[in-house]
Amino acid sequence: MKLNPKSWLAFVAVIAIAVLGWNVATGGSQEKSEPASSVTSQEEQIKTVRASITINPNIESEVLGAENIEIEEGKTALDLTRKVVGVETSGEGEMAFVTTINGIYADPSKNEFWELVINGQPAQVGAGSYKVKQGDEIEWRISKY
Repeated sequence: MKLNPKSWLAFVAVIAIAVLGWNVATGGSQEKSEPASSVTSQEEQIKTVRASITINPNIESEVLGAENIEIEEGKTALDLTRKVVGVETSGEGEMAFVTTINGIYADPSKNEFWELVINGQPAQVGAGSYKVKQGDEIEWRISKY
């Protein structure tokens, strides 16, 4: 069977329309499989840091908490503290001032405050501002001013 030019042209047009329709229906994309090694889960993408935290109200009292803990990178000393003990603050975020830890209140009428100590040095910023770094040693203690 021999196709005449009109039949041949109609055949090509039908094929072209079918291919074009398929391309439009599938969004013009072909699925590409990626190697399993390059696929990462959300958990693998979250970076963490490990730091230690000690809650020691004063020399005479018992340590309320001491842990070596992992926390998401970019979290603050306040976030880390809240993972370990109950914390009350006045203010929030960068303006948070810790008033009570595990029910122990630092009494301003006695010139007391909860002092944040980072790597053995009094913090230069508030707990809601300080971003925890790998290996940090965070300590809370009641101090006087």
